[in-house]
Amino acid sequence: MKKKQHLVVLCLLCITVGLFTLGCQPQQTTEDAKSGLVTLERRDEGYFYGEIDLSQMTHTQMGEEYAKTIVAVFPDYEQHVDSMLKDQFDLLAAAKEKIGYDLNFELCTTRATDIQRNIQTEYQEEIAGMQTVFAYDQDVLGDGKLSQNELLVYQLFGDVMRPTQCSGAAAFGDASATGTTIVGRNLDWDLLQHDDASAMHTVLYIKDGDQSMVMFNILGSLVPISGYSDDKVFVASLDAETLAPYPDTNDKRSYFFDFREALANSKTLEEAAAYLSTETYTMNHLVLMADEDKAQVLENNIGSPGRGLRSWDSTLQPGMTWGIKDTIATVNDFRLAGNYATPDDDPIDDLRFESFRNNITTALAAGKIDVAKMKEIVGYSGTDGKPVPSGAVFRSDHIPSIQSMVIRMDTLETWIAFKPSGANPLTPTYAEIFAKNPFTEEQN
Repeated sequence: MKKKQHLVVLCLLCITVGLFTLGCQPQQTTEDAKSGLVTLERRDEGYFYGEIDLSQMTHTQMGEEYAKTIVAVFPDYEQHVDSMLKDQFDLLAAAKEKIGYDLNFELCTTRATDIQRNIQTEYQEEIAGMQTVFAYDQDVLGDGKLSQNELLVYQLFGDVMRPTQCSGAAAFGDASATGTTIVGRNLDWDLLQHDDASAMHTVLYIKDGDQSMVMFNILGSLVPISGYSDDKVFVASLDAETLAPYPDTNDKRSYFFDFREALANSKTLEEAAAYLSTETYTMNHLVLMADEDKAQVLENNIGSPGRGLRSWDSTLQPGMTWGIKDTIATVNDFRLAGNYATPDDDPIDDLRFESFRNNITTALAAGKIDVAKMKEIVGYSGTDGKPVPSGAVFRSDHIPSIQSMVIRMDTLETWIAFKPSGANPLTPTYAEIFAKNPFTEEQN
């Protein structure tokens, strides 16, 4: 990651502070002063909004200050994350026979420790900074406290287990009412006993010069589950199972932290895709990608000869069709010709993909796709909010859509429907998160 120098600014700041300081002792930055670089507030629409000025502090300081700010704004944070982890591992224990082995916390800690060594040094430092705050000395799930290992597993959640489903669609070019990309994305998450994730929806704006980005995730996470950069490159993760065994982790990277690296350093969709498609990860997955001009799906099937970008006109596997110009959709399977796939068709995937095909075709029959139509497309809940049999893509079943978003990639206007904690609505209610480009000074 590129480094930025702020020596002149820091020197001037030190001189100014010194003029107002009594005595000649070294001036220490107070917690209140530092907190100006990390802000967090709870908003009525059901999410936390945070800003981090990473250009003015080290990555270790960033992690520590973010953790302190979270505790100050949301004192029950440790209890919620600990509860979320316990519920997830309880669910995995109940599915032990289906998984084929005991995917427990100790095993995931070992996996996370291996993967952490291979992620970028700056992100390791951020985790270490947070671990100075969340540092309980015992790994006991359900005790309401966060140990360093529990925080580490939380940060590498998607790399050590499979908790999500997801879907998405986009229109661009001749299919878009704006002539530019309009993308929609649903984040689906296991409905756990205490529904803690839905109490911690977060929009996090990282200010870091030409590496600035907005990440949509769960509070305290340092990675974009979905997100876009100031260069208007969008990425969103989707699970895609192939039944391949979990690999050795010694040389594996975190694909979620690489999403963040790609957003920070890629000027184009193609550049981000090239970076993400050359690394080795523990989990096969999909990346819904977009810029102002187009949207594609990176089918990141590790080791497969068909690994690559899927476009609207790509050749698909036998029996699969798309062919709707300047549009794309994705569920949780690989569709490119030559890409490895699960042995059997999954009706959850097939029915949702067909819903996208039908609803996009219907929308285009009445004119080009605008934001309102994209909300209807990704917000389609069928008759009962279930993929089977009604083909719902916005889900309200045991794996509900907890974040459903629509973004205009030309302006970065953003709308998100956040699932309320303790409720499971059949249809999404979208709130406007950004009325215009968040990277302009006027917006923030």
